[in-house]
Amino acid sequence: MSKSRFKRKGKSKFLMIEGYIMRSPAWRALTPNDKAAYLELKWRYDGMNNGRIGLGERELSAALGIGRETVRRSLLSLIDKGFLAKAKASGFNVKSRVATEWRLTEYACDLSGHLPTKDFMRWGDEKSTGSPQVHTGSPQVLSNSEIAENAPDRLTSGPVNGNSEQAQAHLRSTYSITTGGRVDAA
Repeated sequence: MSKSRFKRKGKSKFLMIEGYIMRSPAWRALTPNDKAAYLELKWRYDGMNNGRIGLGERELSAALGIGRETVRRSLLSLIDKGFLAKAKASGFNVKSRVATEWRLTEYACDLSGHLPTKDFMRWGDEKSTGSPQVHTGSPQVLSNSEIAENAPDRLTSGPVNGNSEQAQAHLRSTYSITTGGRVDAA
């Protein structure tokens, strides 16, 4: 019997968490239970089943030794922060029970072939990470002309044309600045 060439040939399995994931604001905002749930889901990923990682709340609760409500909150937190996405919802029938199938957003989807979304890297952009802002008074409503007047001038939607009327630095002076003042006399 031949082994798959995609499987690891070593004796022991390990989990690798990339540094950019651990440095992300979304990872730092996770609770220890959220991280444990993420690691359990990642443990079940074998390199070929992203989008088909089957894991129900009960099974995850038993694996981590925590309650189902805590597991539910952890999974919702992982979805909210962009680490997980539901590929297929769970279902219960008299004849069969189907667990939820998950997709890790850091890897490409093996079902559809879509590239990794890495939504957790954009999590801090839409959430305020500083102190909460307190607004007093009524909300201000701006018209389109006021919005256009307050918009920054540097935002452009097309190519930027150079302004030839302004004097530009000579190449030699630019070179001397970048090399620390040493210019060849050639």
